[in-house]
Amino acid sequence: MFTNYIKKMLDTLALGLTSKASNSNNSPKVGFTLIELMVVIVIINLLSGVAIPKLTDMIERTRQRLDVMKLYYLRDALNRALYESEYDNINEGTYGSCGTVTKAKLDTALKYGMALFIIQRSSYMPANYQGVHSSAKTNNMCGLMFSGGFWSDALKDAGFGAVADIIQDRANGDKINKNSKTYTATKNDMNNSWWRTYPTQPIFISNYLKNDPTQVTASNASIVLYVKWTGGNAQSKSLEVYFGTDSKNGKGLVSKQGICFSTQPCK
Repeated sequence: MFTNYIKKMLDTLALGLTSKASNSNNSPKVGFTLIELMVVIVIINLLSGVAIPKLTDMIERTRQRLDVMKLYYLRDALNRALYESEYDNINEGTYGSCGTVTKAKLDTALKYGMALFIIQRSSYMPANYQGVHSSAKTNNMCGLMFSGGFWSDALKDAGFGAVADIIQDRANGDKINKNSKTYTATKNDMNNSWWRTYPTQPIFISNYLKNDPTQVTASNASIVLYVKWTGGNAQSKSLEVYFGTDSKNGKGLVSKQGICFSTQPCK
């Protein structure tokens, strides 16, 4: 709207100036009047203050929708694997900070939501991917992903292979592969003691899942990708995934753009 208006106004001014110049060959060179320049400046300010933020918001909303599509790819990969193999038929154990996951614990956790992986967002560093973190240290899947199997295969099938590699290496006593072809590992704090790991080729493209300073706060910096039985019912024989901060509420995160990061309704 503003763009069309300013274009019409400039076209009108240009036409008027051309007309004036053609009507008087002896008249001095005609330019913009002070009032005309002030009108243009006001409109440009309105354009930058309203239209540009709306355009930026629209671009971010589109990126978020594309990221949500990747959650559907992951859900579909998990459900394909569910039909092809036993989801709990892999080695169990305690590895690093990953707790032992028994079949009974797994069934119970999938009723409410079990952590597949954690993303630590930052307003000034790349988002950090882990299998377990102090903000989500219970009901974690990484104890079952140490030796590969169902969950790792599903991640790789959905294009999340870098995350599967990160979880497996970090579960193995933080034996980071600094030469990994799928993920990047850097030390991130002042005393150089904490690893920050993230896919070399970004999986998600929206600022919401990376480092948007307008949406990342201390309270929601760590977000978790949970997996759960559809409707919380194991008899459904199907799984859903969603980003959240609390597995018990079972609801996906909603960005300020109104995008629900879940394969189920957020309401």
